[in-house]
Amino acid sequence: MARGMKMAKNNCTTEEMKEIFDVAKNISSVMDVDALLKRIGTAAEKLLNAEASSIMLLDDDKQTLSFKVATGEKGGVIQKMKVKVGQGIAGLVAQDKKRIVVNDCAHDPRFNSQMDKASGFITRSVMCVPMFVETELVGVVEVLNKKEGFFNEDDSVILESLASLAAVSINNARTSEDQRNFFVNVIEILISAVESRDPKLAGHSWNVAQLSTILGRRMGIKDQEYKGLYYGALLHDLGFINVRGSISSGRSNDVETGHPKSGAEMVRNINLLKAAEPVIRHHHENFDGTGYPDGLAGDKIPLGARIVAIAEAVEEMRLNGYTNEKINQMLKLGEHTRFDPEIVELYTKEFSEALV
Repeated sequence: MARGMKMAKNNCTTEEMKEIFDVAKNISSVMDVDALLKRIGTAAEKLLNAEASSIMLLDDDKQTLSFKVATGEKGGVIQKMKVKVGQGIAGLVAQDKKRIVVNDCAHDPRFNSQMDKASGFITRSVMCVPMFVETELVGVVEVLNKKEGFFNEDDSVILESLASLAAVSINNARTSEDQRNFFVNVIEILISAVESRDPKLAGHSWNVAQLSTILGRRMGIKDQEYKGLYYGALLHDLGFINVRGSISSGRSNDVETGHPKSGAEMVRNINLLKAAEPVIRHHHENFDGTGYPDGLAGDKIPLGARIVAIAEAVEEMRLNGYTNEKINQMLKLGEHTRFDPEIVELYTKEFSEALV
């Protein structure tokens, strides 16, 4: 991309450069790749004074191109179509990995008019360039129907620069998706490992997380604190993976009291889970200060940990067959001592029936 942007600097007007760099600036901040690609397509149409533009991605079979973006009055119709590699201008660009400029489509044998017939759009001129992520072809970018004059070398520089930006956004999206997929799968593996200690615990962590986040939203928790609550609830028993071996030595109490601290230490150096660390560490603190591992009391206990303490207790009681009425009674008995009375009141008054 750097080479393309350098070429663009030597050929583009100040206004054109500003538009290109405005798009580039958004690549790192826009998480919605579809929205970013649409902006790139719109920028191509505007900068090249074209009637329409499109961005097509190579399908997994490497034999067809699918429209990701299609601007212009027929964009909605065109976006539902596919282009075979090797057929038409876009297909040839994908096949040969070289740009093609055609300023008179009606008399160029490479142009395939079938798509015009199907969409009702009339293509008079087209410029199409390949789009690469590193050395891998991922698709093509094209502009259609220059409003004045003909597509020229300067236009190709601009379009290739925009194609590079589109490729970067696609690569970022792929990397982000891979990271999310890896992260989600690791979380699931960890939860499975925790719950494997007792078959009856299957689904326990997810249930605790669901109840915790419902309570948290009602209490106004959001943003990073909300993420910390969610992941902290999911992984609240993570420490059992480290300390469960003590059971064979007869020190089951050490396992129970040690798992919050151990779990917190396991996530401490993971940036995505930093906000979950205090939730995991303190979910067994009691409101009156008699809990563990640090003997915190009242508001000194992180709010997320206080919520998870109640959510976990509710789920354990449900697992043991307690009725809603009995669960409410037990929570009331534990308020001010084991549980935060405000959260107990919220659950018993507004949520116990709805969350059955």
